[in-house]
Amino acid sequence: MDRPLLPPPSSILVVCIRLIGDVILSTPLVSLLKSAYPDAEIDYLVNRGTGEFLEKDPGIRRVLYTRNREARKPVGNPEPGYFLKILGRYDMAITLNASDRGNFAVLMAGRRIRIGFYQERGVLKTGWRKLFLTHPLPFPGMIHVARVSQLVAEAIAIPVPRLEAKVFWSREDEGKREEFLRREGIAGPFFVVHPFARWGYKYWVADRFAKVSDEIAGGYRIRPVWTSSPDPDEVRRLREASALCRIRPALCAGEYTLNQMACLLSRAALYVGLDTAVSHLAATTGVPMVVLFGPTIAERWSPWNNEGPVEQQCPLPRGTQRAGRMILIQKDWDCVPCGKAGCDDEGGESRCLTEIQVPEVLDAVRELMEGRPPTAVGDAG
Repeated sequence: MDRPLLPPPSSILVVCIRLIGDVILSTPLVSLLKSAYPDAEIDYLVNRGTGEFLEKDPGIRRVLYTRNREARKPVGNPEPGYFLKILGRYDMAITLNASDRGNFAVLMAGRRIRIGFYQERGVLKTGWRKLFLTHPLPFPGMIHVARVSQLVAEAIAIPVPRLEAKVFWSREDEGKREEFLRREGIAGPFFVVHPFARWGYKYWVADRFAKVSDEIAGGYRIRPVWTSSPDPDEVRRLREASALCRIRPALCAGEYTLNQMACLLSRAALYVGLDTAVSHLAATTGVPMVVLFGPTIAERWSPWNNEGPVEQQCPLPRGTQRAGRMILIQKDWDCVPCGKAGCDDEGGESRCLTEIQVPEVLDAVRELMEGRPPTAVGDAG
């Protein structure tokens, strides 16, 4: 049922207390809110270590931080007294997931309008949200996470002509990128390989990344750039895996912020990566990209195609498929996607990912770089 357009709020809090990918996929809401309420001040509440890149978004006034309970290692400290900073301070407060933490923050912060999500788990567990939220929304099932912004906007009668995920960077970030390219002697086209993910069950095979990198570098005469997060274990793995390459890649070993990484990716001719936040970041820049998925549900978590329709979904529930400039490779097995943390569900190997072969990836690269059709449409092997 359509709701009347609400009086314009002067202050809005958006709560996205999840992982980096969730925060990147929440950014379409900023432009939607600004289109409806151009004079409103928008603040964000995020987990520490997940949303610092938002500080360079011109549509956001301030970013507040809470303790990151989902980090595999402690990431910083919460901003002192952030609850007092949000208490009753906003005309409108919005959470983008159904967690208790997010909904409590909305209840504390929102003076007039409180938008949150619930799942049907009984009156005692979730019924209170329907009582205290002005706009309680059922949490969506199998739609893309980026489209949660659409549901919020439509609940308050904001038109949604498109959903665009964006990450901004500064002139200083551009200067750091150019300094890196000069240092590495990269004057022409380059491509980026990011062979890491937050969890081990999302990893591919290191020597296959090396083979793919060599084939792209040699076949298209473009320089490879391999990247990692600042995590010391990832930096070590980066040096070990890149050493397997015949054509030496330039290494960006954890020295970039997410804003600077987006700046680098915006100049790349191609990106190859895994089911990870950097792949969501790459998608915001429009770079042609090949991304390898294992047990993750691609219908909800594939990198978002900014040029696609609002209602976009992956064309297939599994298997190799294309959306805009992205080709997602995933095995077309009956057990895929299982949504588990590896085949043992304990963070170990995912066979549906490690069974992806080098020719499959190179076939996708050729389709993007040369416009050739794939050899086996909709079938990852």
